Amino acid sequence: MSSAIQISSAYTELLSFKQALVHKSVSRTRNNERLEFLGDAVLEIVMSEYLFNKFPDLDEGVLTQMRASLVNTQSLSEIFLQLECKTQLQVSKGTENLDETHKHSIYAGTLEACVGAVFIDLGSEEAKTFVLNIFSYKLASLDETDEFKDAKSLLQEALQAMNQGLPQYQVTPNEEGTHFYCEVSLAGKIFSASADIKKEAEQKAAQLALQSLGQS
Repeated sequence: MSSAIQISSAYTELLSFKQALVHKSVSRTRNNERLEFLGDAVLEIVMSEYLFNKFPDLDEGVLTQMRASLVNTQSLSEIFLQLECKTQLQVSKGTENLDETHKHSIYAGTLEACVGAVFIDLGSEEAKTFVLNIFSYKLASLDETDEFKDAKSLLQEALQAMNQGLPQYQVTPNEEGTHFYCEVSLAGKIFSASADIKKEAEQKAAQLALQSLGQS
């Protein structure tokens, strides 16, 4: 993994950027959720434009998979943890004590909020510059010959090639609806995983099933 990503003070001194580093566990009214909502959309637009121009010969299906590999929870979390401003993230004591694996969605959401903050205070072009900067090492390693299909897609294709039925996913949320448990039934075996995001729980369970087939 690359070294820390430096963030210009032109960004970190923004009031919106400071709010982007406040998790909802600290404040119900002044937190980063609205900025996260905005940043998610900005990220998708910036990445879509970049990939569209960078890979003119790829169809929309591959471009979609490529974009998903860049802006999924794990990828966003990795980038946030490399930002120099990560130590300024404000969370409650209870949230701080969570297992590190349960914080990935928090880190990912905070990165999206930071993007939203730059967009709302400095405009679309500055937000684009910010995004391309923090994603630069991931973008530099992209290759159109790479495999970008997710675990669920790969599992389905593997089973079809083996003339087996499709996997069955069963997802159950916790009482608060903040964590999801997924079970995949495959050839009489159950593969279980959990995550703060439903889709991520499904992907993790599918990955375990893939590994059982020797296709991880």
